[in-house]
Amino acid sequence: MLRLVNTRMSSQSIPAVAVEIPRESGKSRPVGRIGALDWTKGALVVCMVAYHAINYSAFRPMGFKALGFLPPSFILIAGFLVGQVYATKYSLDTWKPYARLLVRGLKLLLVFLVLNVTNCIILKRDIVDGLWEFADRAETIFVSGNNRQGIFEVLLPIAYFLILAPGLLWVRSRTKSAITLFAVAIFLLCIVLEREGKTYENLSLLSAGLIGMACGLVRMESIDKFAVKWLPVLGLYALYRVSSYFFGENYPIQIFGAVTSLVLLYGLALHLDCDSGTGRWMVLLGKYSLAGYLIQIPLIQLLVLFHGGKPTHWIGVFAVAMITMALLFFIVQGLNFMRSRSSIVDSVYKAVFA
Repeated sequence: MLRLVNTRMSSQSIPAVAVEIPRESGKSRPVGRIGALDWTKGALVVCMVAYHAINYSAFRPMGFKALGFLPPSFILIAGFLVGQVYATKYSLDTWKPYARLLVRGLKLLLVFLVLNVTNCIILKRDIVDGLWEFADRAETIFVSGNNRQGIFEVLLPIAYFLILAPGLLWVRSRTKSAITLFAVAIFLLCIVLEREGKTYENLSLLSAGLIGMACGLVRMESIDKFAVKWLPVLGLYALYRVSSYFFGENYPIQIFGAVTSLVLLYGLALHLDCDSGTGRWMVLLGKYSLAGYLIQIPLIQLLVLFHGGKPTHWIGVFAVAMITMALLFFIVQGLNFMRSRSSIVDSVYKAVFA
């Protein structure tokens, strides 16, 4: 029987970004810049498919070595969008931005809960036993996030971040430096905990959202000016790769890798034409990144099952990745088409993902 996969920070399924860029924000934003951010999210989804194709093969350890920046990257860009849009474009004197983020966080938490309860029921093949199994795992899943007790585990820190974000925004409306100070404090705490061998993966990933939120307070014009300069961007990315090679993918290197990788991808998007055929496809994939995440894992599982087991050659890994991307492309295109034609489909999609 096909079962959902376990996830963790070191070799886990990567969530799509749960925060989209509101088009109705108070001030207008250049369309090209919005496209570049969506393109960046789409590029992360492509990397995610490659990651999982490797993860479901005989070369599993290679996935984390090559793409270790992915887990914090998705949460970091979610935090960045909250900082860039909600902290600067909305009036924090009204309840709307707080309610919007809180509702999104609670919905994502509900999705995570349903997926994990369903997984336990499938494992035990009995509803009652499945519920007891989930209850036994609940403390580890929801507190530390360690030991691969849940599935789609990275969704949980994103939900925690979105639920926490309204409080941070409220504090920032009274103390401008609050978000930055809080992000730095959690970052240092995670470093100390890791050195003492007391890592909490939920906290480590949550910190990526907080750091992203602090980065989102920087003006986009300043970010654009830096991201388009290839020499410093590639230099920072090279520094990340060298550090990863010599010191491994520990917590601070993962965070550094997430930041440099996102800047690199965003800079590439600024240089490319996001209105071209391939560009529009990447932008669309970025807009449906959360749905794409939930869809692509079962697709890869089915392909591996059809293959007769995990590929033992790189040709098989490449084939699984390419077929998954093609199927994901058609599914996302179909979903986008159905949303444009059916108000019911659109309402259901918004109820779950928006």
